[in-house]
Amino acid sequence: MAETIAPLKLDYLNDIMRILGTTKGSFWPFVEGRGVNVMGLSAEDLTPAETSGTAEALEDDFSPIPFPGGVFGYMFQPTGDHHLAGLDHADYSHGNGTVDTAFSVGAYILPRTVTAGAIIAKYDSAGNTEEYRFHIDSNGKLSLELHDASASASEIGVSDTALTLYRGVFAVATYDGAQATPEVKIYVDGEDDLATGLTTESGSYVAMEATAAPLTIGCSGVTATPVDEFDGMIALPFMTGKALTVEEVGQLHNIYKVLLGLA
Repeated sequence: MAETIAPLKLDYLNDIMRILGTTKGSFWPFVEGRGVNVMGLSAEDLTPAETSGTAEALEDDFSPIPFPGGVFGYMFQPTGDHHLAGLDHADYSHGNGTVDTAFSVGAYILPRTVTAGAIIAKYDSAGNTEEYRFHIDSNGKLSLELHDASASASEIGVSDTALTLYRGVFAVATYDGAQATPEVKIYVDGEDDLATGLTTESGSYVAMEATAAPLTIGCSGVTATPVDEFDGMIALPFMTGKALTVEEVGQLHNIYKVLLGLA
């Protein structure tokens, strides 16, 4: 029997891109259920990959899950190092070593473990080319780390509450770009879960640097040796070169609920 896939709701994709804007707006709608390319409404597409950076067909290891809005969720498994590999591109960097610029990242996630796992990152510790990572920390909380590679220093914002195992959430992190007194916000299902907006500084943070680290989804590091691997489902990841407002996060959340059949 032929596979039945719901029609893609293009109007909603247009609405998402309108909210993200044209300044480094990047969105990967996960409209593919097969093959070795994941299209991006962005500077670059993504490649499903596993151990040693080998390209891998989505249907073989990611078990794409179709949703009513014509998009898929991909199941990421640390066993086999399954992740999505991107490239180093100027649109994915938000600092020049002296000045940071605002940005936001997010995705719908359903974690099967809540002890670690990068959602979206440009962060290679082995190569000393860290920039940022949005991930689940060792306490099960969402965390956005901003990293100054040359100073080996960080600003880290952490959500107020831990995630619940096997519960899907729309997770978003925003940064206002004010590196001297940074404000990071983390939203869970449209609700502010970092009320103070404060970060913890480690070392003497100046600014992120535009390094050669590749963009990765479902891990950090480089595609041949992924680390901080995500265990669970990710759908509809995005990035934008602005700090989304609470109203914009709410608008995205409402669209995501329709695309995923949650509304």
